[in-house]
Amino acid sequence: MLLIFSAATFRASIKSSRRKLTLGDLPKLAREDFELSGLLVTTDLLAGWDIPDIERLRVQADKAGCPCLALVEPDPHDLGLLKNDRPDQSIDRMQRVLLAAHRMGCSAVGFRVSGSNDSAAKDRLVARLKIVVAEAEKLDVNLLLAMAKGPTETAEGLIDTIKRVGGFRIGALADFQDAGATDDPADTVRRLAPYGPLVIASSVEFDDEGNHTRYDLASCANALADVGYDGAIAIEYRGAKAIEECVAATKTIVENALTETQK
Repeated sequence: MLLIFSAATFRASIKSSRRKLTLGDLPKLAREDFELSGLLVTTDLLAGWDIPDIERLRVQADKAGCPCLALVEPDPHDLGLLKNDRPDQSIDRMQRVLLAAHRMGCSAVGFRVSGSNDSAAKDRLVARLKIVVAEAEKLDVNLLLAMAKGPTETAEGLIDTIKRVGGFRIGALADFQDAGATDDPADTVRRLAPYGPLVIASSVEFDDEGNHTRYDLASCANALADVGYDGAIAIEYRGAKAIEECVAATKTIVENALTETQK
């Protein structure tokens, strides 16, 4: 099992006009400060970048011993719309993200796809995903779907969509915060984790005693061990206070839960 760092944790600092931290700083920081062995990057942090910039990040990450392993698109794409410009634009965008991931050396790309729950819209979503997955196969990149409003808003719906699209290059991207919004967070993680090589161990808020307050972080981590998950786990803190401490707390809770379950 590989623990990696999500660059989105420092999104505000990287995007700040004062620029005290850059994306290029993160591989070394993740490796040396947090002892994490890979990097997850979100596409919004690459805004304005060209191919040489992306390849430069790849070199920096490799030299730091913290390679770029995943690229995630935060905003959902509505692939269930009736024929107009937007679905075509989404397909093109998703294909360009896949190419960027390939340039970065990433093995996985995460997307959220939304749409109506009527059968015709679901059919359109699946047909368009097949086009994108075909591009992922050409680039040897795994396309992973996270939960989003519509056909993929439940674990059952997400798994059904993956099965309908088919192929070896499509899977699920379990995210603890997504799971935390369901009736049974641990069960959601337990169901989705076997369908993908990457899980986002996201945290939001801790109390003064170091307990995560939004949902049971430890039970979500336990769920990974329950299913024998052995892929990558991205540590991502989504709060705004004491970032370094909360990243460390998230990592500790995940590691302890996995260790206890494996005893």
